[in-house]
Amino acid sequence: MQNLTLNELFKNYLEYYELILSPSTLRSDISTYQKHFKDDLGLKSVNEINFIDIQRFCNELIKRDYKIKTVKNILAKLKVIFKLALKLEIINKNPCDFIELPKFDNKRYFDYSVSIQKKFIKAISENKEPSADIFFFLLHGRRKNEVLSLKFSDINFKTRTYTIPFKINKAKRDMSYKMSDDLYDRLYRRYVKAKKQNKLNSYVFVNPMTNDKYQDLRKSWNSLLKRNNLPRIRLHDIRHLIGTYSINYLKIPIEQVSFTLGHTNIITTQKYITANVKKSKETIENLLKSISE
Repeated sequence: MQNLTLNELFKNYLEYYELILSPSTLRSDISTYQKHFKDDLGLKSVNEINFIDIQRFCNELIKRDYKIKTVKNILAKLKVIFKLALKLEIINKNPCDFIELPKFDNKRYFDYSVSIQKKFIKAISENKEPSADIFFFLLHGRRKNEVLSLKFSDINFKTRTYTIPFKINKAKRDMSYKMSDDLYDRLYRRYVKAKKQNKLNSYVFVNPMTNDKYQDLRKSWNSLLKRNNLPRIRLHDIRHLIGTYSINYLKIPIEQVSFTLGHTNIITTQKYITANVKKSKETIENLLKSISE
């Protein structure tokens, strides 16, 4: 037992917990283990793995832009495996107990000059490609899945609002937002077209190649960046752009920006968001107006 490798210990772990853990938890454990440990730490003897090895592993994940929360979840799974090693008396201390992680995600800012930030906003606003409306919608602070999963039934053109259902947002409750005038025009044109085609029960954004909602936008997004000679960023970074530009350049209150982004709390101020729906439109209108000044 003393020379047991981590891979061998994990095999014992699966046998031990087979009837204790749910099938979905076991599948998750196996997936995480195979992705992160099998071909690296998994080859080492359990009693030779110390907290420095695990700390280095966690540090590397953070450098590769893993969220702190994700790293904590991966570490938690490894900790339970080492807990079995304690029970088997292979080790006398769990090395995962000594790992230190940053308290906050340090990748939330958008580290580009104001002039570059304006170029991003301008490129997205003036884009004429088929996916232009999707990227413009993302510029309103929505997450990619929130936009791609939106249906016409989620939009109220009379009140000029749209609702992101609790099932597809991180707030875990229905979130309603006021449309900017430009977004209203773009969505209404799509509504008129869908109505003529009797497709109002469909998604707002349908991929003509699959006749279903879009799944991957990376090719068209990278093409937009290349055409405009812009740094390569992820689609999700549009949210960081909005937050950084709105707070630091436009001086919009952080509570208002947080509501626009669909946050339920603000890490930096620990305040609960109470802004009203109209503030989401105000934030985006100010942002769009600023690039033409």
